[in-house]
Amino acid sequence: MPRLAAASSPCGPCSPCGPCSPCNPCAGACNPCGPCAPCNPCAAACAPCSPCGPCSPCEPCNPCAAACAPCNPCGPCNPCAAANPCNPCNPCAANPCGPCGPCNPCNPCAAGEAIELTADEARDAYACISATLTEGYAKSGNQWAAVYRNWRNVAAQPYVSDTHGARYVNNYANDIGADNYSLFEEAGPSPVGTVLAKDSFVVKPNGMIGAGPLFLMEKMEAGFDAESGDWRYTLIMPNGRTIGTTGGKGAKTVVFCAECHLDEETDSRFFLDEEYRVQ
Repeated sequence: MPRLAAASSPCGPCSPCGPCSPCNPCAGACNPCGPCAPCNPCAAACAPCSPCGPCSPCEPCNPCAAACAPCNPCGPCNPCAAANPCNPCNPCAANPCGPCGPCNPCNPCAAGEAIELTADEARDAYACISATLTEGYAKSGNQWAAVYRNWRNVAAQPYVSDTHGARYVNNYANDIGADNYSLFEEAGPSPVGTVLAKDSFVVKPNGMIGAGPLFLMEKMEAGFDAESGDWRYTLIMPNGRTIGTTGGKGAKTVVFCAECHLDEETDSRFFLDEEYRVQ
């Protein structure tokens, strides 16, 4: 392959820090040829978890990236994710701040600064992406992921939730919990069997709409898990991959969600601002 052969050339586009490479983001740096130079942006190429490696799939202009595709650390929950816990572009990276932690810049919940939309624009955006969301979530096999859109949505419009990565979200509640949940601050404890669902999406600066995760809370019998307030939290990615569920696979990844929500007075529920509530 001509592109890979060029890696042997000091000016080849595949060289880690080739000073002549037109697509090398390190070209023209303090020391463009020294991949380990302390003042060179490519210095991280020597680190074991670096996304700047000579054939890094994370390098957008690296023509060698395809050669590493099978273990692409930028992929959503790829098999190599566990081997790359410190790769900053791996959304499934193990992070001490948790999958929704504000200090994890690439966690599956974080979307960065939200693009401000009017109420009508938010509804139109949701109408555009909603079928994609439900189709993707349903691939998880989760019993609620395929049916939550039939539940009551207590949000009059999609709104930005800072506690869910500054994404636009909706608030759905199943038949068991809808009447209680729609009382908001006046609601008592949720009935056992209540399931709350927040689907999410982002609007990018170029106007494109992107799918976000599905956040689920299911009220379990007393004694299920005191640390979660007897709620089962589940986080599902847009491609149907279940990141974690309380008491099940990947339970540690949703501990942050439980800790963030835990509040005896509200039975671990966040209530949306009044301006976004269905009247």
